[in-house]
Amino acid sequence: MHLPVITRNIRRGIKCGRCHAFGFQAIGGSIGKCSRCGQVDAIQLVVKDYFTNLNLLYPADTYKRRDIMEHLKLSISEYTLQKIIQSNFKKLDQRQRVYFFSP
Repeated sequence: MHLPVITRNIRRGIKCGRCHAFGFQAIGGSIGKCSRCGQVDAIQLVVKDYFTNLNLLYPADTYKRRDIMEHLKLSISEYTLQKIIQSNFKKLDQRQRVYFFSP
């Protein structure tokens, strides 16, 4: 039996793995830190975990670069965004910048 998912209750952004606060901030290009408890994690891993869980709710969703940034709510460089996209997403079409999650 499928349960209805109310999308207005889903909050975008990266949560801390330890204290579950939404205060995760990028420090440099490869690591991030929770502003509440100080937990340090690799940005690549938390992004992969985030989109893995999101993929369970919306398995056929496609994302543009802007959508990925809106989901993450992190201040990251273009280089870091490129690394995230290359390692976790695949292009839907060769001409467009539309991606689907495929780690």
